[in-house]
Amino acid sequence: MEFAKGLTPHTILILVDKPEKIVTMGALFNKMNFKVVTAVSLYEALKMIDQEMPHLIICDAIIADGTAGNLYDRMQQQILFKEIPVLVLVASKTKEQLSPLKGRKFAGFMLGKFDGKALTTKVKEILEGHGDISPFFVTAEQCQLAEDCTLAINAKVIGRVGDQMICQSESEVDGEAALLCLPNDKAKGPALLKMGSNVHKAGVLYNLFPMNVIRGSGRTWISMLPEINLDSVATTNDGRRVMFYDPKPERFEQFKKVLSGYNIELIYAGNLQSAAAMIIREADGTLGCVYLDELPTNSSGIAIKEAIARINEKARPPVIAGTTSLNAKSNKEIRFLKKPFGLGMLVESMDQAIKSKTNFSDGASANIEVQFQTPAKLLGLDETGGIVQLKFPVVPGSKLFLQHPVLNELWGGASEVRIISAMRLESTNVWQAKFENFSAQGNKSRYWERLSKQIGQRLVSESA
Repeated sequence: MEFAKGLTPHTILILVDKPEKIVTMGALFNKMNFKVVTAVSLYEALKMIDQEMPHLIICDAIIADGTAGNLYDRMQQQILFKEIPVLVLVASKTKEQLSPLKGRKFAGFMLGKFDGKALTTKVKEILEGHGDISPFFVTAEQCQLAEDCTLAINAKVIGRVGDQMICQSESEVDGEAALLCLPNDKAKGPALLKMGSNVHKAGVLYNLFPMNVIRGSGRTWISMLPEINLDSVATTNDGRRVMFYDPKPERFEQFKKVLSGYNIELIYAGNLQSAAAMIIREADGTLGCVYLDELPTNSSGIAIKEAIARINEKARPPVIAGTTSLNAKSNKEIRFLKKPFGLGMLVESMDQAIKSKTNFSDGASANIEVQFQTPAKLLGLDETGGIVQLKFPVVPGSKLFLQHPVLNELWGGASEVRIISAMRLESTNVWQAKFENFSAQGNKSRYWERLSKQIGQRLVSESA
């Protein structure tokens, strides 16, 4: 199977005895578009290997609490890490440096003083063995997964400007794409959209489609969309204010400091009664969204829901709730984040909720919930997500839904992914996209072990 050059960003773990070496090598590999993770001890390196599943490890022969030989032996104890190549930096041909290397199959050695050019050449040589995929990549065929799948984008049709239909979504669309627009309201017919373009206003992304090329029964409701004025989008900073309920104030302080770097201002509610009162007090629409930790089902939780329901729908803040419940399912009123979730997931959820509250100060908007869909081909899976193939490019950074019945079941019902790269396959009109599953943003080895086990069990049951 052929893959587009540079499709999968490789991850390199640098394990050296001095932090200053990390700075030099890190800068070198960042320029080459590698993801760099670092460690200065064997203990720290083993934790990073477990978390990141690097595609290559660059290691000093002697480190603070061990040797390259110790690292190699520990990795051989786990099947998942046995094949990760290790490149050893040998400072000098001394017994101390060379003894730990005997009898072990390292990917290569660099002898003597640091030479950036020689090191990058050697790294390229080793990683070329993986090609443009992860060393952990397995094809859909190997997993006995059907290749046919659908990429989908949740969007909201808000109106028209002249002869352009205007939609709000979390993903840019490509002008070459043919997208099937399916309204959530089944009474409205589907439409085939082409020649899409994108515009950013007040930090919000809009997708525009010329109405004269839209085809399908959906043209009926699309022709009746209200005229809107994009220049009237509210641009106040109040929308970046988030009410944050958590029974542990120290956790709030940690999040407040971090999220301020994302231009999100957290306002603390120490208990659910305070949270309900604040929601009502801020009913003028200045709250971008509400975060609740472990929303209870008792009277306190009901009070929160009643407070939100009292607010005019247009000013009602979206609600995000962190939960450990396996049965909690997101709906129109509340989006549940299954714990443990990473900071990235929380920021993206808040950002998406805040943007969904965009108001128009002039004229009504339609606010018709839809989904854009296009067919794709699942090529395979790896420790962070996988690779799909389609007929047009998708924009890196886009958040999409990969719809594949069996894979979604293996993912625990989840389907949301992020596109991290998209490349044209050389000498073809075919595009390939590398995606990340949000479930793999934490500990990659746990995600990959769990998924591999589920795939293995499925293969056994099907062959029985």
